[in-house]
Amino acid sequence: MKTNPPRPDLLPAADVPSCFPAGELKRFFLDSKPTSLEYARVVAKETFYELGVDRLSVWLFPQDRARLDCVVGYPQKTFDELPVRQLCAADCPDFFEAVLAERVVDTCDAAQDARVSAFSIACRRPAPAVSMLVAQIRSAVEPIGIVCAETVQAQRDWSSGEIAFIASIAELLGFSIDRKNRLPIAGREGRSVSNLDEAAHHTFVSNQRYDLAIKAAYDGVWDLDYKTGQVYFSDQNFDLLGESYDTPPTEFEWWQERVHPEDIDGVLAYYDALLQNDSPYDVTYRMRHRDGTWRWWRSRGKVIRNPSYEPVRIVGTNSDVTDLIETKIELEKRNQELLLAKKKVEHAALHDSLTGLPNRRFMELVSAKKARGKPARNKALAFLHIDLDNFKEVNDLLGHAAGDEVLCRLAETLKDLSIEEDFIARSGGDEFIAILQDDSTAERSIGFSEGLIRKLEHPMIVEGRSISLGASIGIALSEESTNDASDLLRNADQALYKAKRAGKNTYMVYDHQMSLQAASIRKTKEEIQFALEDGGSFVPFFQAQFYAGSLELAGAEALVRWHHPKRGILSPGEFLQYAEEMNCVAEIDRQVLLKSLATVNEWHETGLALPRLAVNVSSDRLADPSLLFSLENFEDNVPSLSFELIESTFLDDTSEQVKKTLSQLQDLGIEMEIDDFGSGYASIASLVNIRPKRLKIDKTLVSNVDTDMAMKSLVQSIIDIARTLEVEVIAEGAETPSQIKTLTAIGCDILQGYGLARPMSAEAFFETFRRNGMRKGAGHGARPLGGTLAHKT
Repeated sequence: MKTNPPRPDLLPAADVPSCFPAGELKRFFLDSKPTSLEYARVVAKETFYELGVDRLSVWLFPQDRARLDCVVGYPQKTFDELPVRQLCAADCPDFFEAVLAERVVDTCDAAQDARVSAFSIACRRPAPAVSMLVAQIRSAVEPIGIVCAETVQAQRDWSSGEIAFIASIAELLGFSIDRKNRLPIAGREGRSVSNLDEAAHHTFVSNQRYDLAIKAAYDGVWDLDYKTGQVYFSDQNFDLLGESYDTPPTEFEWWQERVHPEDIDGVLAYYDALLQNDSPYDVTYRMRHRDGTWRWWRSRGKVIRNPSYEPVRIVGTNSDVTDLIETKIELEKRNQELLLAKKKVEHAALHDSLTGLPNRRFMELVSAKKARGKPARNKALAFLHIDLDNFKEVNDLLGHAAGDEVLCRLAETLKDLSIEEDFIARSGGDEFIAILQDDSTAERSIGFSEGLIRKLEHPMIVEGRSISLGASIGIALSEESTNDASDLLRNADQALYKAKRAGKNTYMVYDHQMSLQAASIRKTKEEIQFALEDGGSFVPFFQAQFYAGSLELAGAEALVRWHHPKRGILSPGEFLQYAEEMNCVAEIDRQVLLKSLATVNEWHETGLALPRLAVNVSSDRLADPSLLFSLENFEDNVPSLSFELIESTFLDDTSEQVKKTLSQLQDLGIEMEIDDFGSGYASIASLVNIRPKRLKIDKTLVSNVDTDMAMKSLVQSIIDIARTLEVEVIAEGAETPSQIKTLTAIGCDILQGYGLARPMSAEAFFETFRRNGMRKGAGHGARPLGGTLAHKT
C-alpha cells in the first residue's frame, strides 16, 4: 500500500480541542497512555487557563448517581483546601436535578440562582463562587459526571462560545472515561496469538462478549483479516452513514470509496504507518453519508501480530464526531473573530480614531521602549511636545467638524516632516508628540520645529474660510541624567509652557532653569489651592467711581487681591494666569462676590451707603446654577449690584444657560455692564443681545483721548451708540485732569481711574468715604485717593 504524508487539513484526534498545547496532548494521548484521571487533570488545567476562570473541577457520579465525588481540581492549592469532596443529592436536590437534565448550566449570579446556590454553599472555599459554568459529562448512554468552572472575583456573563467550549470539553472527558472503562477484547492489548487451536475456547467466549459489546456500543467496530483482505464491519458502521444491508459488505473498498477524495491519501498514510511501525492509528476525516452530506469520522485501530511480528489482523472502531468537529470549527471561527475584535479594540485603544496616529497610551509604550537604552555617544533622543495656537477659535467660529479637518491636516504635515524612524502621536485635543533621533545640539529637532512653524504660516482653507494657525513646541533631549521617557515628556511639557509664555508660535529647548521655574509655578498653584480652601485669602479691594461733572461718588468696583501669608497683598497679574490654568477663576469670583456683598452690608449698617457695587464675573460663574442661590442672603443689597461681564468673547454667542441666568439676575434687579468695550472683542450685537445697563470704555481708548482727535472721535462714536440704545457709559483709566475734562465734555456718565481714586482695602475705603461723607473725587490736579496698583480679574 502506498504511503503518503498526512494532509495538513486532516484533524488527528489529538488536536481536539485545538486550544490545548500539542506537546501536552502528544504526551498524554500517544506516549504515556494515561489513565482517565491523568487525562482529566491535563484537560482541567488547560481549560482553566483557556477560560480564564478562578477554579475548575471535575466531579463523577457513582452508578446510582446519588452523590458526586470531586476527582480533579485546579489550581491544585484550591483543590487541596476543598473542605467537601463528596456531595450528596439529598443535600443539593436542585443542583442534581439541573445537571442531570441540562447539558450546560450557566449562571452569572450563583448566590441568586436556585439551581447552583446550594452547591456553592456546600462547597464553600475561602471565597464562594460568584459565577458558575457547569457541563454534563456523558458516557455513550448516560450522564457520568460534571465539569465545573467558577469565578470568585467578579460576576461574568458567559458567552455562547464559552458555553460551547465547555460542552466540548465535557464530551472529551466522557469519551476518555468511556474508553478506559471498556473491557479489552481478545488480542487488543497486543498479546500475540501463538497457538490458535489451544485458544479456541477462549476465543469463542471472547467473541460472545465481543458481539454483545458491539451491539450495545454506538461506535462502529471493524476487523480486517490481513491475509484474506476481508473486513468485518459491525452494523453501527452502516448506521452511521444511513445505510443498511441484508448481506453486509466485507471488502476494504466499501470504506475506501466513501472517504472524502481530499482526505483519502492522508488517512492511508496513517494506515501504512500503523502497519510499518505500529504508529498510532487515530485519525479524523470525512465520510460520505447516504444523503450526500459529509460526516466527520474518527477511526482508531491496532495491529495484531504473530510471533514473527507479521500482521495477522487489524481491529478498530469508527465514531461519528461531526458535532464535536463542527463545534471545534465554530469555536475556532469564533476565536478568530475574537482575535480580530481584540486586535481592533487594541488598535482603537492605542490609536487616535480621528487622525489614525498612535495616541498617548501607545506613545508612552513606544517612548518607554525607545528611551530605555543609553543613547550612543553624541546622539540623543528628542521628545517634542507640539500644541496648536488659537485652535479653540477654529472650533468656536467654524464648529468641531472644521476643527477635526484642521487636526487631520496637521497630522499629515507632521508625517511629511518626519522620517521612517521617527514616531508621531496625538496625545489629546490639539496636542501632538514627536520622538526624533537627534544629537546633543538639538539641530534636527530645531529644524523640524522651524519647518512646522513655516508650514503653518500659510493659511489653511477650511470650508471656504482662511484659517491662520501657529504652533508652540517644547523640546527635551535625553542625556545621561535624564533618559527616562516620563522625565523627557515632563521636560518637553515645561519647555512648551515656556514657549507659550514667550508669545506662542515658537519653540523652546528645555534647560534646567525651566525645572526651577516649573517648581515655582507648581508651588504657586498649590498655594492658590490652599488659599481657596481656607476661604479667607482672596479679598476684595474697592476702586471708587464718580459721576462726570459733579465728581460725586457713584459707586465702586470690587477688584480681587490675594492676601499671601509671606508675600503680602498680590495683584491679579501675579496669580490670575495660574488660576485660569487651574480652572478656578469662578471660585475666586464667588468668594470675592460674597465678601464684597458682606462688606457693603457692614458699611450700610455703620453709616456708609454705597450707591452701587460693580463686581467682575466670568462666563464660567454665570453658567453656574448656584450663583442665584448664593445671592439670596443679600437680597437687600441686590438692587445696588452690577455685574461686569469681563469675558466679552462669549457675548456674541451666549449659551442658553448663560442667557437664562442673565435674565434671572436682571429680574432680581442686578444690572449688567460690558467691560473693556472697544478692546476688539465685544460687538454692537453684544449690546443688543445682553441689553446692559452700561458699558465701560477700555482704558486703551481713554489714554490719549485728550490729545488724539481720531481717538476722541472714536470714543464720541461709542458714546453716541450707547445713547441710542439708552446705555450709560463709564470711562476707565482717567489719569489726568485733561482726560477727565475731555471725557466729561464728550458725554461720559461715570469716570474711574487713578486720577480720581486708586483701589483701596475695605478698611481704607470705609474710613476715607465715611470720614468725608459722599466725597468727590480728587480730580483736577488733586492727589488721588487710595494706594495700590489696580489689576482686574
